[in-house]
Amino acid sequence: MTNKTIPLNNAIDSIEKSLHQANNYFMNSLYRHEANNNDDSIVAEYYIERAFIELLVLTEHLSLNAIFKQIELLFQEAKKDFLKSKMGPDEPYLVWSEKIRMYVDGIANAHGLGETSESEMKDIKDIIKRALYVICDKNLFPSLPEKEAHVHDRIEAILKCHFADLKRKPPLSKPIKNFEPDSGIPSSKTLIEYKFVNTKSEAKIVVDQILADTCGYRTPQWKNLLFVIYETHRVMPEEEWSSLLKECELGNNYDIMVLSGDPK
Repeated sequence: MTNKTIPLNNAIDSIEKSLHQANNYFMNSLYRHEANNNDDSIVAEYYIERAFIELLVLTEHLSLNAIFKQIELLFQEAKKDFLKSKMGPDEPYLVWSEKIRMYVDGIANAHGLGETSESEMKDIKDIIKRALYVICDKNLFPSLPEKEAHVHDRIEAILKCHFADLKRKPPLSKPIKNFEPDSGIPSSKTLIEYKFVNTKSEAKIVVDQILADTCGYRTPQWKNLLFVIYETHRVMPEEEWSSLLKECELGNNYDIMVLSGDPK
């Protein structure tokens, strides 16, 4: 690794963190119902503006003059509405956040760093979200998932079609007692942990497991950690699960998503 790669990694990680925070606060603002409470929106705007400034500084530092001018024009446009959003397949997303990420991924790829952690995780999450309809299809399976192993087996089989290097129960470079990851994708350095929740009391147990896992799986061998929570019915809102990682301040290399066997 050259001396130039280290600060570039740091700069990209900082932009990713700003985008991750912007998205978190933006989603929180959508779920809040207090009529006069717009604190989350204000914080989300701050992180989008911060990401723009960080990207401008980075492109100027790298002497990417043409790219700098493009981003500067986008920045001026974004100032009209930092929280401009559109509806994605499953939930709203911040338009400027995605624009920034395109440039960040381009810079990362040009310097041999691959996609950013946020983009790698997003690709995997999108596949798993679409897989929900398959793993709950009674024409393919005799029943809805009834335990964690069912969720693990069904989703992993689908992921294997997209990631040929996926490993089941991948070994850690430093084995830790009672810590054995469910799935691993070496090409993106991503570990996936599946959790099965049927009741509120089970959710509390899973919360403790997640907090323990985030410590047990910290290893240079695996950069990202994704928790997939399967609820047989809606037990706890996804924003509450997400707040767990947010409170731990673990950064955007850790993420969580919730699947519900019964959307109602």
